[in-house]
Formats: sequence, structure tokens, C-alpha cells
Amino acid sequence: MERYPGELDTLRAENLRLRNLLRLTPEQAAAVDPDQTGTNTPVDMRSSPEDKVRFYTDLFRCRKDVYAVRWENKRDGRSGWMPAINGRWIKGASRESLDYGRLTPDVVAKHLRGDQHIGFYALGDDDSCWWVAADFDKDTAMLDALAYVKAARSEDIPAALEVSQSGRGAHVWIFFAHAVPAATARRLATALLAEAIALRGSMSLASYDRLFPSQDTHTGKGMGNLIAAPLNGARRQHGTTLFLDPATLEPFEDQWAYLSSIPRLSSQHLTTLARAVAEPATGHKVHKLSLPTSSKIVPRPAALIRTTFAARLTLTAADLGPAMISAVKHAASIPNPEFFNRQRARRSTWDTPRFIRSYDETLDGDLILPRGLLTLLATLVESADSTLHIDDQRVSGTSQQFSCAAELRSEQRQAVRHIEQHEHTVVVAPPGTGKTVIACAAIAARSTSTLVLVDRKALADQWRQRLLEHLGLRCGQIGGGRSKTTGTVDIALLPTLARRGNVAEITGPYGFIVVDECHHVAASAFTDVLNQIPARYWLGLTATPERRDQLEDLVYHQLGSNTHTIAAPKPGEFPTEGTIPAPHRQLHVHHTSSSIPATPIRASPAESRRSIGHWLLIRSGAVKSSAMCSAPIRTEHTCSC
Repeated sequence: MERYPGELDTLRAENLRLRNLLRLTPEQAAAVDPDQTGTNTPVDMRSSPEDKVRFYTDLFRCRKDVYAVRWENKRDGRSGWMPAINGRWIKGASRESLDYGRLTPDVVAKHLRGDQHIGFYALGDDDSCWWVAADFDKDTAMLDALAYVKAARSEDIPAALEVSQSGRGAHVWIFFAHAVPAATARRLATALLAEAIALRGSMSLASYDRLFPSQDTHTGKGMGNLIAAPLNGARRQHGTTLFLDPATLEPFEDQWAYLSSIPRLSSQHLTTLARAVAEPATGHKVHKLSLPTSSKIVPRPAALIRTTFAARLTLTAADLGPAMISAVKHAASIPNPEFFNRQRARRSTWDTPRFIRSYDETLDGDLILPRGLLTLLATLVESADSTLHIDDQRVSGTSQQFSCAAELRSEQRQAVRHIEQHEHTVVVAPPGTGKTVIACAAIAARSTSTLVLVDRKALADQWRQRLLEHLGLRCGQIGGGRSKTTGTVDIALLPTLARRGNVAEITGPYGFIVVDECHHVAASAFTDVLNQIPARYWLGLTATPERRDQLEDLVYHQLGSNTHTIAAPKPGEFPTEGTIPAPHRQLHVHHTSSSIPATPIRASPAESRRSIGHWLLIRSGAVKSSAMCSAPIRTEHTCSC
């Protein structure tokens, strides 16, 4: 290091800049007190290799029956991880038949020497773990990791910062004195991530998916997710897989002495901390701004928060501040039902995100939200004592004159009035209540160019018929074998638009969008279409707002939370209104070629039923006519059906 004084000064200046960005106090940035000791016999750089292996194995306890090794293909540059196998891989062999290598002291020694690079499987067969690690990557990895360390130390939780094997990422480790339930460890780590995101703002919610262990329970089939083991001998020569001093972001001179000084969290302390935290709030549960508690200096949002409203809402990040950015990101996300369903079923959650995000970010860090979150955004801004300034660039469409010939019932007229009073509305009504009639009346009331979105051709055909019947319009259509539009009232199939690259150009002239069967817009392909339409007025129609996959919140992200519900009539009742008569019961006789002999027969009711039933069997060919009773039977019973 002495040969490169200029580079050392540059690194120190960069470290100081990063600490200032995070506003780390000297106490938070300082290394763990070297007088503190762990639970095992301490070692240092002068200790014997055997003592180091013994300490390392005790600190990084994990599954012993299997471990991972890193492979690299120098010809094509590919690399990855695979379970260690005794002998050679057998192509096509079942997982159960493979002879996995055990994690022995000799394997650890080879890793520390640099003969191989191993990975740990953290989750035990009993759903326990001895440590929890958070993984951070991309350009902001070190800043994100420092925010996580700051959140941990604010709760007196010892956290060790490691630079990953690539040199571009970071791991933060928290060690336990005993084996603890993985669910409890992950609950604490998740709460620390939520605090770190509030500190940083720009940290992605994908960080929730980068915890190790990666699941609460073991499926009993796989091995769980692996994390690269630190202190690899070969990587250390390049300055990676080393533990860093948060105060300087430089490796500790004596890695072993530092690790020996790290206190390990007791199971009782972990349980107390985990009980005191809650799951990160998302969606409509985020109704006010919550400031981080791990920092005394928290930038507040600007007095005036600017947003551009076109197809979506674009927020200027500079106006928000880290805490507001975090709140908005969580508000624009929902828990992923698939993640929690798999977790409850003790299935792997690998590649299944914990949260589904409806927001996007620009290269400048500005946030882009779906239109339906405007009300929630306004509530958050108000809770921060700020004012929301909207640059409205939505399209109102071209003025039209429509007349609806349908005669509306009272509940239908009420629904139309509700639609007129709000720019975004979802009408929930059971089949047969006239949702299409309501939409036609709303189109006439809006008197602007309208586009009806449907998900299949059969609905498009029905809409063309209803628009002609109620509004007297011959509308155009995109999709379903048609591609001609009128610019007045048209129909478009969502699957067709999803395949087009010019959705904004096609939908630009329309000011009113009607989405039939709107519960389908939660599909990602349809969401991408709606995200490109800049119309001012939106109407969703559905009889079943709840989805089987429990993603109905994504529908409201697109169409807003304002709903109007029409209750179904009670069984046996018909909707009536004024002079519109209720339907009256009618008997419809369906004539067939079957006939019953006209000869009067005399018999008891039971004999009569048997006789008629036997005759019907003969007519159907089920029995032969010879089986018919030859005795004449006479009945004088009158059918009262």
C-alpha cells in the first residue's frame, strides 16, 4: 500500500464521501470493540491453520452433509456453482442417487488456502440456521450494505460487512450463539432491510429476496440456496471475500482477530427483537410517511412535490427524500401471494419475489407509478406536510355527441351518475344487471372519443351489437380480424394491442377508456398496454373483482380504488322500476314426437307411474316390447304438472 500513496488517498476520500452520504456517526462507523469476544476460542492471524479451521467451522455453521463448489469455464467465460460430488457427475442420474461430498475440516482448509472456492447451504433440515446474511449487488451495493449495517447497529446488533467474490457486491452477516429458527432470523433481517431502504431510498425492494437462508422452512427435497463462503485464499489475494471496516471500507488487517471479536446474538435476544417488528407495510397499508429511527438526520420531502401525469405518474426524486421514496415504493407494491403460498406449503421460494412491484425507475432515479395510485400518493404527500403539484398531460379526447336509447333502472342511473363524478371508476355488478347498458350510457354522458378494451373476440362482437343498439353507432375494431377504427367509439382486443409496438399512437386520440372484464388487466401483458394509454377517463367493468391468484390489487393500481357496487337481486326477485314491468312467468311447451297411448287405463298411481316408465323404456329401446305387461290398466288420475 505504501507504493501507491495516491491511490490510497483516493480510496480514503471515496470512503469518506460514502460515509457522509449515509450520515454514519463515528460510533456507527466504528469497528466492533476488540475487547468483545465471541462464543468460541478466539484466533488471530498468528494462530495455527488447525485453530483457524476449527474457529471458521464453528462461526459459519451450516449443513455438513453437502456443500457447493464454484466452477469456471475459461474457454467461454461461463461460471457457476454446483453441489460437490464424490467422484464424477453421472449424466441423467437422479438427485437421490448422487454421492454428495460432506463439508469436512479438510474441505474448509482447502477453501482457506485457495485450492477451491466453496459455498454454504445455510438452512438446516430442522429449519434452523446459525447466521443470516444479506446480499447486495450492482453499483450501489456498498452504500446499500452500509445502510443495512447502520440499521443493525442502531439496534445493537453486531453486523459484519464483507466484500463479495466479484468485488462489486457485498454481504452483511449476523451470527447467532445457537441454532435459531430460520423464520425468526429472516423476520429480523427483513425489518432491518425495511429500515435500510428508508435510509437509502434508492435501494430496490428486490433486496428482500436476497437473504440467506432464502426461505423459512425446508422442503425436504432440495438443499436450499447457497452463499459463497468468505475468506477464500485465492480471492483474498485480489482483495475480495474479505471483511471491511465500515469506518474506512478497508479490509481489517487481521481478519481472524476481527471475526473473533464479533459478538453472537443470543436466541433470546433475537426472539425479543423479532417480536417487536412487523412485516413491511405495502400497498394500501402505507397511508402515512414513516421516518427511519436509526438516524437523527433525516432529509424531509420538499414543500412542493412535482409530478407529471400522462399515461402514468412520474415523480421527481429530488423532491421526495429517501424516506418518502421508500414509502412510495412500498405503496406501489403488493405481497406476492405465490411467495407466501409456497412458503406455507414448505416449498422452495427460489426465483419467487416476495413483493410484486408496480413502480418503475428512470435512469435519474425518478419514480413512475400507475395512475390508480394518485389518491394514495396524495395521502402520503399530505402526511409529510407537503403539497402535490400535478402537471396534467392526459388526453381528454375529441368532443362527441351521443344519445343513449336505453331506458335505465334506478340503480343503473345511479351508477352512471357516479361514473360522471369521478375520472376513474370500477363498477362491480353481477351478471344480468346491465353493465354494458351502464357503459353505453356513460359513453353518452362523457361525450368524448371512447375506446372499449376487451380480452376476447366474442366480447368484441357483443359490444359492436350493443353500441349499435343503444347508441346507434357502427364502431371500428382492432383485432379479431379487423383493423379499421373510426376515432369516435372503437373496440380493441387487449391481446392484439399487447403484440403491437405502437400502443401509445393507437390509443392516443381517445379520452375515455372502458375496460370490460377488467379483472384480467392484472396480467403483465395487459398491464404493459394500459401503462401506455394517456386517457383522462377510465371505467372498469367486472362481476368478479377477486382473482384466483389474489392479484386484484393490481387492477386497482391501474383503474383506481374508487368502486361502485350494484348488489345482486335476491333469489326469486326481479329488478323493477317505475313503468318498466317486471317479467311475468310464462309456460313454454316444447313439442316432441313422443306420445302416450290414448286408451284409458285404470290403475293405482304407483302402477300408473310404472306403466308409463316402462313404456318410455320401450320407446328408448332399453327393453323389448314383449316385456310389456299385457293386462289392460286404466287410470283416471289427472296430471297436475
